[in-house]
Amino acid sequence: MTRILASLMLTTALMAPLSARADDMSDRVTIAKDLVQKTLIKNLETGFTGALEKTVQPMPEEKADAVRKEVRAEFDKQREVMIDGLSKAYAEKFSLDELKHLSGIYDDKIYQKFQAINSDPASTVTVISQGAVTKILNMLAIASAGDKPAAPMPPMPGAK
Repeated sequence: MTRILASLMLTTALMAPLSARADDMSDRVTIAKDLVQKTLIKNLETGFTGALEKTVQPMPEEKADAVRKEVRAEFDKQREVMIDGLSKAYAEKFSLDELKHLSGIYDDKIYQKFQAINSDPASTVTVISQGAVTKILNMLAIASAGDKPAAPMPPMPGAK
């Protein structure tokens, strides 16, 4: 009986740290999910919605509605994949205290004001950033097009 009791006590003592680590990881994932949602996903949502509306603007309303529905459904699936994956990755890289600290930064009212300006499509900051990025992407597209072999010229009419 003493052996059984000793074995149970030893098993309990050995399992306690594992249980504590599992709880700590669960807490880290929970805080990381909140962090991902209020940072990356919030910005992604804003950018995605703007891009989607620009894309469907020239379409007939019926087609635009169908595209919105289909693309939004896929976006929602991918958002969940990102939240899950990023939360677990951050939970592995940061301690509980570090994640709480990061979360506090994003809860700061001044930082939220800063983020609101950066995500406002009508703000000067956004206009400047989009203009610069568009110019750079256009330059890259032109440079890339210059590296492609020229398409063969079609034969001239009447040439043999």
